[in-house]
Amino acid sequence: MGVVSPDKADMGSAVNDATRELGGTLGVAVIGSVALSVYRDHLDFDAVPEPLREPARESLGAALTAAQKAGELFGSAGAEAGARLAPAAQASFIDGLAVGCMVAGAVTAVAAVLTLIYLPAHPTAPDAEPAEAEASEADPSEMR
Repeated sequence: MGVVSPDKADMGSAVNDATRELGGTLGVAVIGSVALSVYRDHLDFDAVPEPLREPARESLGAALTAAQKAGELFGSAGAEAGARLAPAAQASFIDGLAVGCMVAGAVTAVAAVLTLIYLPAHPTAPDAEPAEAEASEADPSEMR
């Protein structure tokens, strides 16, 4: 905002707000998609009944609910499958979260480098230097 003239400050503020909102929204969408993709890819469905697989692919919460209800739906075999599904889903969630955080960190690092390279330096106030010169000329004790 320091480089925008005062008569266009409202427009500069609006553009600043819009880009921040857009960036936040896209960031959540992209990082969430990456995390969900890794979560789904890392799920281990060995010996998990088919009806438990689809909820587990949706989210960690759905996987834990399915694992909890597996014993009611499929008896002792379902309870064993649910006992294997819960830790597998939790581990997959942590894997997805870790990759999502790495993507966010990489994007932030690239943005920091681009900001340092392309963002213009802040201008100095043009009135600062003349005001100091006028003050020294007006003081008669310094003239002696």
